[in-house]
Amino acid sequence: MKLKKKSIKRIVFFVGYGIEKDGHRGVCGPEKRFLQTCQIIDSQSIFPIVIYPHYGRLIKDFEQLHQQKKIYLSGYTPKNRKDFFKIVYKTIKLFSPHAIHCQGPHLFDAIAVLLGKLFKIKIIITRPVNISQDHLSKIKKRILLAVDQLVIRHANHLIAISDTHKTQWTKELTAFSLQNNFNKIQVVYNGIHLNEFFVYSNRPAPCPVVFTISAQLTPVKGHKLLLEVAHKLYEAGCQFYLNILGDGPLKFELEKIADELNITTIVRFHGHLSKIVHVLEKTHVVVLPSLREGLSLALLEGMAMGCPLIASNVGASKELIDNGENGFLIRKNNSLDLFIAMKWFIDHPSSIQKMGKKSLLKVKKFDIYKMVDNYKNIYLLD
Repeated sequence: MKLKKKSIKRIVFFVGYGIEKDGHRGVCGPEKRFLQTCQIIDSQSIFPIVIYPHYGRLIKDFEQLHQQKKIYLSGYTPKNRKDFFKIVYKTIKLFSPHAIHCQGPHLFDAIAVLLGKLFKIKIIITRPVNISQDHLSKIKKRILLAVDQLVIRHANHLIAISDTHKTQWTKELTAFSLQNNFNKIQVVYNGIHLNEFFVYSNRPAPCPVVFTISAQLTPVKGHKLLLEVAHKLYEAGCQFYLNILGDGPLKFELEKIADELNITTIVRFHGHLSKIVHVLEKTHVVVLPSLREGLSLALLEGMAMGCPLIASNVGASKELIDNGENGFLIRKNNSLDLFIAMKWFIDHPSSIQKMGKKSLLKVKKFDIYKMVDNYKNIYLLD
């Protein structure tokens, strides 16, 4: 591909991707966020160079942008981290970019810093989940925290996706005695295409109530807990349905659990959907009992469709939910809290529309165009 003229800022993007098992791979928030950024960013001022695996769930979308010459796609199938490092190295050497932007995971951030320093280019790190939230062994956490000190020292911009994450990062820097890096931290809120979502005027009455979870089928998203609570509600005689959107390594295990709990008549697995509006338009409540979270795009999408929420009080969920107003915050990994919250909506269906309107008011600030403009301003800084 012919290189863009020098006045255009060339930015290398690389990001983690959904976990795979038995042929089933989900989509993580950062890769979705990068794709949406590439789709709408002004290609006359920013030219994205995307490093993304051939087996990633969004590869066809990135390939389409490559064919349209909106991005350059460096597809790869790495055998190990060393192989991945070589691919990124060769891509940077070929394009001489102005900056490298990484959105994790943490070891990818370290690679971004090493190569950024080597080639003397600007380093931008977006941190969706802080290390303190990761469910890792103490030894792994210590190693990552040690590596993270290097990332913090050498990155030019540290992007927090919410005020909550900025606070967490500030605490981390203080613990490392790296307070002189506070000025690197900026908040760029996640955003969604608000105009792609709408309140469905013919949404079925909440009788029965339809709950929906949209997330990778991975342990940290809390699907097992949700199925267990769904079983308890079903046994208690509650009438409701549960949609499960997404794919990932737990697909077969979760389907087996639903079968063993005898709740397949009320639970539907939809798999990965590129567009989820047709499911959300028949949804009354969006639920996300995660063990960890960033600023959930799934919750934002539910809010944009006028749905109240149930979510674990982790990450930035408390910035999206005013408890009792547009949904309920629950303690993570707490089946009783989840049971009570879901049953409340089943018992109070007339409150769903009112609470959903409050979600609509709150979601307006999370516009993807605002997010992309904020990143663009960072990319254009000298």
